[in-house]
Amino acid sequence: MDLRNCRKILLSKSLQWYYLYEIFSILKKTARTGYYMYFMRRARMIGTQLILLEGMPSTGKTTNSRFIQVQLERNQINAEWIHEVAMPHPVLFFDEVGMTYDEFERFTERYPETAAILKRIAVFRKSTVGIHLPEIQWYYKDIIGGKAYQALTEFDVWNFPLEVYQKFALEKWMHFAEKAMEDQEKVYIIDSAIFQFQIFMFLFKNKNYQELQSFISQMEDIIQPLNPCLIFFYRENTEATIEYLEKDRGTSYLDYIWHRDKDQPYYSGKPEGAEGFKQFLRDYANMANSLFHSCKTNKISLEISNGKWTFLEDEILSFLGIDRKPGPIAFPKSGIYKNEALGYIIRVDGLSITDPTGQNRTLLPKKYNEFYVDWLPTVLRFEDHKIIISGSQICEQWTTKGMIYDRMEL
Repeated sequence: MDLRNCRKILLSKSLQWYYLYEIFSILKKTARTGYYMYFMRRARMIGTQLILLEGMPSTGKTTNSRFIQVQLERNQINAEWIHEVAMPHPVLFFDEVGMTYDEFERFTERYPETAAILKRIAVFRKSTVGIHLPEIQWYYKDIIGGKAYQALTEFDVWNFPLEVYQKFALEKWMHFAEKAMEDQEKVYIIDSAIFQFQIFMFLFKNKNYQELQSFISQMEDIIQPLNPCLIFFYRENTEATIEYLEKDRGTSYLDYIWHRDKDQPYYSGKPEGAEGFKQFLRDYANMANSLFHSCKTNKISLEISNGKWTFLEDEILSFLGIDRKPGPIAFPKSGIYKNEALGYIIRVDGLSITDPTGQNRTLLPKKYNEFYVDWLPTVLRFEDHKIIISGSQICEQWTTKGMIYDRMEL
């Protein structure tokens, strides 16, 4: 048997388990130990390319997304965590322009000064075009001019009618799935995407559960070739989650969210301020629970009220079929690091940093000179008196991949 062909067969999602033993036996008898060990890792794992995490706000989606990514990588599995506010996001729409091909052509004809830039940075899907607005704002706004930029914002997908949004969303998920299948050795971790974002979009428009469930079912069909799995976090008492969220982030945060979205049809006739958002969260919880039970993918639900996270982490690892692996012992070089171009500063003190927004964050060693940043998909790589940003970018510009921060001499 040709080992290369054998490897392709093993990665096929349609392979039945009873074939694995015979193929592993053939591989084990060969000198290709690297192949054998790789297949053993993949066979023990659940076999997914897509891990979805869902639950209400403040149920641990972000924290556990990072935990899963770290443990997958420590188990020698290539993994990427796509944060809820990753920029640009491969399946969601935060500050993203959406156009049809005809609209894109008409726009670049009307604003020819934008054509070269937009054609270079846009994502061209089957029938739609996506443009990351923050990238335009950060790097090209002065070039294209304020008038063209303002015209672009009129195509923000967040403001689309729901039926138009659904078309763009399904095509974006399809584009992601097709790209993901090109590298079957990579596992993606995505939080708050298949339930949370969609619940917001549908609840805002006062749509019923059946319409939402039908839409998400279409998404499930699109990602099925990735053999997705779902991890759902919840508290039996929804009010306990709302109380935790208010205590953790403050009543002002709940007021802010209500004020941001108060013009949505959902809030018509609802209480104002924090109380209005609390009602939204109750309706959100009902929809999310129903979606979990109707979901056709491999799934697990975790009740988190007792706060015993080590036990819950073990449940996650068991579900995924991987072992808990310890990380290296390493410490970065403390000091103040500055990006001269933008004036951003990162203060490093052992395994703690203060990021350019003033947030204090914990570092977790990845390698002797690379460190995960708590709560973010960002990685700091320390090289020759400087920090180089790697990992994935979020909506904050300081996390831009490849950005360099030089150590300042005191």
